[in-house]
Amino acid sequence: MTIMLRAGGQLREMLKPDIDYYTRKVECPDNSDMETILKQIGLERKFIAFIYVDGKVRDFSYIPQNGQIVTLQPPVSGG
Repeated sequence: MTIMLRAGGQLREMLKPDIDYYTRKVECPDNSDMETILKQIGLERKFIAFIYVDGKVRDFSYIPQNGQIVTLQPPVSGG
């Protein structure tokens, strides 16, 4: 299956977008959960605070559907 991962800020740089400035196309086995997909592309869970799909917060056990856009939100930082 194919999904699109989107991220901004420093997380965007780690995501290594290839579709546009924020988006990376990822090929993964059917029924892969987000934790497995993130490991597959080399993104550590500690860099992701929230996962959004269709306007809803999902956890790392979420199994995206083919063609879905998944937005990764980094932890808030700054001062």
